[in-house]
Amino acid sequence: MSAILKTLFNASVLLLASASAQAYQSEMIHNKNGEAVYELRIFGTQDGAYSMDDPVNGARSVFDLDDNAYLKIRGAVSRWAEIVSLKPGYVPAIINVGTVSGQNARAGTNVTPDPDSAGLLYLLLPQAALLNKLDSEQVQLPLAEVVVGRINFETAALRPSQLPLNDRADYAAVIFHEFGHTMGMIGVAQDKWGSDTPYIRPFLTSWAQGLRDDNGNAARPEQAVLCSMCNNAYDPDAFDLRKDQGYFTGQHVQEVLDGAMPGIPVRILSYRRGQPIGVDTDYMGHSELRNSLMSHQSYRNYTNMMEAELASLQDMGLQIDRRNFYGYSVYGDGLTLTSNNGFFARNSEGTAYLPGQYNQATQGVGLHIYGERNTLTQAADLLSAGPGGLGVRVDGSENTLIIPESTRIHAQGWYGRGLQFSYGREHTIVQRGEVRAEGEDGVAALFDFGNNAMGNFADGIGGGDYRGSWLLNDQGDLAPAEFLPLALQGALIKDYHLSGLLSGKKAAIQISRNAQVENINIMQGARIQGDILSDYSTRQGNGKLFVTHVNFGQKADEQGRATLQADPDFRLRYDSNIQGVDNLAVVIAGGESSLNGQHQLHGLRVDAGATLSGNSSYVINPEGNFSNHGTLSPGNSFGQMTIQGDFIQAPEGRVLIEADTRQHDRIEVQGLAQLSGELKLQLQPDWYADGWSLSQNTVFQATQTQGGFDLLTASLNSPSLSVHVNNGGWFVSRQAAAYSPYAGNPNAVAVGRSLEQASTDHQRPLASIYQALDFSSADGSEIGDALNQLSAGAYGAQLAASVRREQLVSEQLRQRPGLGKDGWQTFIQPFGGRYHWQLSSNDVDHRSQTYGVVFGAEHRAAGSDWSLGAHATANEQSLNIDAPYQAKSTLTGLGAGVHALYRADAREGWKGLAQVRMGLEQGKLNRRIAFSDYQANPKSDWTGHTFAAGVQTAYNWPLGEAGSIGPVLALDYLRYSRPGLSEEGDAGSRLQLDSTRAHSLQASLGLAVSQAWELKQGRRLQAEVSASWEQALLGRKQTQYAQFEASPQTGFDGRYARVDNHALALRAGLTLQSSERLRLGVSAGTRLLGNSRADISGNVSLNWAF
Repeated sequence: MSAILKTLFNASVLLLASASAQAYQSEMIHNKNGEAVYELRIFGTQDGAYSMDDPVNGARSVFDLDDNAYLKIRGAVSRWAEIVSLKPGYVPAIINVGTVSGQNARAGTNVTPDPDSAGLLYLLLPQAALLNKLDSEQVQLPLAEVVVGRINFETAALRPSQLPLNDRADYAAVIFHEFGHTMGMIGVAQDKWGSDTPYIRPFLTSWAQGLRDDNGNAARPEQAVLCSMCNNAYDPDAFDLRKDQGYFTGQHVQEVLDGAMPGIPVRILSYRRGQPIGVDTDYMGHSELRNSLMSHQSYRNYTNMMEAELASLQDMGLQIDRRNFYGYSVYGDGLTLTSNNGFFARNSEGTAYLPGQYNQATQGVGLHIYGERNTLTQAADLLSAGPGGLGVRVDGSENTLIIPESTRIHAQGWYGRGLQFSYGREHTIVQRGEVRAEGEDGVAALFDFGNNAMGNFADGIGGGDYRGSWLLNDQGDLAPAEFLPLALQGALIKDYHLSGLLSGKKAAIQISRNAQVENINIMQGARIQGDILSDYSTRQGNGKLFVTHVNFGQKADEQGRATLQADPDFRLRYDSNIQGVDNLAVVIAGGESSLNGQHQLHGLRVDAGATLSGNSSYVINPEGNFSNHGTLSPGNSFGQMTIQGDFIQAPEGRVLIEADTRQHDRIEVQGLAQLSGELKLQLQPDWYADGWSLSQNTVFQATQTQGGFDLLTASLNSPSLSVHVNNGGWFVSRQAAAYSPYAGNPNAVAVGRSLEQASTDHQRPLASIYQALDFSSADGSEIGDALNQLSAGAYGAQLAASVRREQLVSEQLRQRPGLGKDGWQTFIQPFGGRYHWQLSSNDVDHRSQTYGVVFGAEHRAAGSDWSLGAHATANEQSLNIDAPYQAKSTLTGLGAGVHALYRADAREGWKGLAQVRMGLEQGKLNRRIAFSDYQANPKSDWTGHTFAAGVQTAYNWPLGEAGSIGPVLALDYLRYSRPGLSEEGDAGSRLQLDSTRAHSLQASLGLAVSQAWELKQGRRLQAEVSASWEQALLGRKQTQYAQFEASPQTGFDGRYARVDNHALALRAGLTLQSSERLRLGVSAGTRLLGNSRADISGNVSLNWAF
């Protein structure tokens, strides 16, 4: 590869000559802004001369370029079109492309005087074009030619990789290199007195102006050049390169290098294996930064320019937004620094970053570490989304990169790389922050020397050179370890300490075939999305493979570095693949790791105290094994592990198998299983029939076994089940009194016994119920409440509430004041009541609220003491049934009846009332069942019937002029019926209830006192208070039979209270006779000393006579 500075021809002569040769393929190359930057003229064998000097009789292409060549040339030139910035009025530069027969590639151009330098500086024509310093005739001519020989180029698809990807020469990188020469980096001398007698050219280019010799002296026109292998005589005024330590410098270069070196090194000698082999006749036309693409070194693993090299173009006058392609570079050695330099999109002027916005440059680099033994903390975000973008590239050796928790490093574009370590040895990474490369083919952390852009082997350009950890292949000769450069004597990565987020679409971590990594330590806080891949397969001097340890669960120190201690709190679920059968050895060091994927490993070890779970298949290298010293538990509940290779269960190791009646964990060893230690069965919640069993051979299988498990054990967290080990397996038994001993009342006992006595066939439909009971709290504390919820207790409470509601309606009729007037009268009486029933443990506490109205009409004949009438009622009742039953009910009642009053308004002597009523109830009830992990909401609705009859008599003695006092005796009968019903809801707890009929007969005996006052305008106010003792005369309990709908043979009786045994009823009321025809009333009452609490009721009444 070379660059040729051609003789400068008169522009007008070339213009005339070129007009006669127009046969070529032309393609315009645009930048990302859509501006035309270059016109490529590609000459085939039939297209005439490609020579820019002699377009008529000059050199012609000797072979035609294929589609691969077109693609790669276009890609390389497009990169340059993106890098350079254009001045207003720029005319696209014409570049000729041709072919030659040799195994070489080169670029050639001419120079023109810089009109602004008074003849002191000459510019290459492409430089001058970018600076708008060519005249109108010059811009119509070809400004450079790029020539390609018969090189063994790669033919892979074009990728924006920042590493060469193939063994063969990288086509696009070679063209990028050659094109770079036309930007100014070109040889500055020519032989004057024969071979190896270099003198500086009579004119200085911008590259020559920036060159310095070993002593820091600038070059001068026609100055002799001294070097150790040159043939020039000593001259004290010569450009002295006898130490071959020349360099290029300039303001921008110094800004980038920051004192790390005097400038960009250049060389006048050629080297092989570190030794000079002759004079490089391109005479300082290359950058000799280590492994640079723009170098003349035998090994180059870059595909683009480093930042210092872009800075050299700026120093040569080109307009480049360097910060669009590099965020920050470190060329120094032995530094400890914190970088607050971010990498983001640029503003439209190219003068500042736009923090938080993603950089879109092709092959942008957020941070480049070129130097050695540096410790750098990246404290600012690096956000790239351009093709081939890198978050961080690290070369050199022994560098430590620290990524704090708050830092984001993103390379989200196509072929992005979050971290790329590309050269050297014993680097360290401490990652607590976030690294993402989630674009197409993205890799979050890449450890790869890449390939040689010139080709790896002897058929490369100038002979191949291939490198890696412990590897230098020089044209097919492998260098012994002791002769390797120091940078290759060791692992590329010593330690990767990961406790942050690492996410890559193609891979989270990729280790190439040439990069050794010693340890990847995955610690608390780490999250990994994407595969972990390794192609490394290299043997040590003892014949054993180099192994990368992937350690899960080591404890981190305060700096985020792994210690040798296990972290019992470590938890990680990883759902991708770990593949590196000749290299990767996984160690589960502490805590719990769940690996789920297809894994190909050199080996795997579970350390004592650590747990490995997940659903995975493992292919183990025959030189390694899968050993368990801790706990091996397939699945993330139920699952399977398949191990293709040898398995060793250490004496302290344990295999933990989860199982239920339908599924179980399984380990399959396709190889030799050397067994000892423990095999433990952990039964999971399910319905287990009495006598259910599972065999050891069902859960653990191996092609070949040696030894056996020392111990078979089982665990079962159940108050009602037991598991036993017998004959290489396990079986389950249920206690005869599994549930009833935990019941808190006889009704719950009945439910428990019905479940205990059910046969296996009758249990099966209730499997969810049995499972929840069997796997409730091990002390049985949940079973008592569960049995209550499963019972028909809520319906017992509902029946009691319905009876109490109907009693309340009857009370309203008894308490209604009569009107002492012949003829018709109507009445309406809104009422309400509420109570909270708190009973014994065998009954069901509940709260009820009722609102309704009684209305009707009655008639008293003239001279008669009797009033006869009819009435109707409508009411709404809401019922809340307390824990543990947890149910709600709504009850709507309608009724109609007849009644008779005797001397309803008598102040003295006998008075009385009789009533009969029939009614309907529309009921709904929703139960909530929740215990252990069982949830259900059975519900039902029905239409019930009611019948009520009652009599009341009283005797009054006058008290003063307008009062009375006397006893009151009442007897009320009530009949309530509800049909049989079936609930809706979960089949396991859904009940079928038999129809039920309830009878109530209540007697009350009390004392009533009234007092009246005459008011103005003929109005009259009367107050009344009463107290009575209420006593139930029939049994207060009601029996309800219920059965599980899914298992009708499993049923039970329940006995529940339907009425209070007794209560003290207190009532007070006021009645206002506002006219002869109208009477208004209000009353309130409460019941004490019964089972009810907060039992209150009230009404208002209106009577109208006509």
